[in-house]
Amino acid sequence: MKARLVLPDVVPTIWSEVQPLIDKALTCSDEAYNSQDYLNLLLDESCALWIGIDDGEIKSALICEVVPYPRTNILQIHIWATKSGHDYTQWMEHFKSIEDFGRDNGCTLIEVTVRKGLARKLKWEHNYSVLTKHI
Repeated sequence: MKARLVLPDVVPTIWSEVQPLIDKALTCSDEAYNSQDYLNLLLDESCALWIGIDDGEIKSALICEVVPYPRTNILQIHIWATKSGHDYTQWMEHFKSIEDFGRDNGCTLIEVTVRKGLARKLKWEHNYSVLTKHI
């Protein structure tokens, strides 16, 4: 699997492939956002979309946002979904690209809210339901 950052002007052309992944992830959410909300955030460049491609097919999607704080920026991951619901190991092989994206945007920390199963797999620092990783 290869991780690729999707430029905002390309998002509409692949959204029909990405939206089912986003909707799948949102079934475990608090309903604060829906996939249309995320599409709007991607189009106005408030968030960034990363996709995992394998054999020419989008197998995973990650939506993140650079959140400014007084002393640093945090790369907050909103959605992290795979088509199978399992292929996070393949994704992690390319996670350095996402870390570099965070560093390039002044981030010193990645933050993600996850369900318990993913928290066990990532083995990051577990703060309540939020996992963090220094970059």
